[in-house]
Amino acid sequence: MQNPLIQKIVIVGGGTAGWMTATALASVLRGKYNIRLVESDEIGIVGVGEATIPMIQRFNKVAGIDENEFLKATYGTFKLAIEFVNWGQVGDRYMHGFGPIGQDLWTVPFEQYWHKMRAAGKAADLGSYAITRAAARANKFMPHRRQNHAGLATRQ
Repeated sequence: MQNPLIQKIVIVGGGTAGWMTATALASVLRGKYNIRLVESDEIGIVGVGEATIPMIQRFNKVAGIDENEFLKATYGTFKLAIEFVNWGQVGDRYMHGFGPIGQDLWTVPFEQYWHKMRAAGKAADLGSYAITRAAARANKFMPHRRQNHAGLATRQ
């Protein structure tokens, strides 16, 4: 007997993970499969404090979601970093910035220069070179600008 091709996809469980999975599959598979999400009315929202990280931009692009319209409609904001307070022990603070650290110099990545200068005692801790961390600490933000084909800056 020949195996029939898959025609239906069932996602068991809702919440952020279930609904984002359903959205991504529906977007990528473009109606080729019947996608059904099943969730229980008896299981409430867990509310585990989910975080949105930079990969959400790729998800939004795949799903055809305009980031600016999404933020406006949901009264959302951009996240530059996550700060961990008392994570290892009371009094510890660490801020993980999202985005690039340092500036590459010609053909050599920034971190190679940083390692050499750090070993020589001439470089601050790596986080000091993260522009998103500095912006978060200063409570500053400006949307990323991309260059168009004419070399002019455009806002995203």
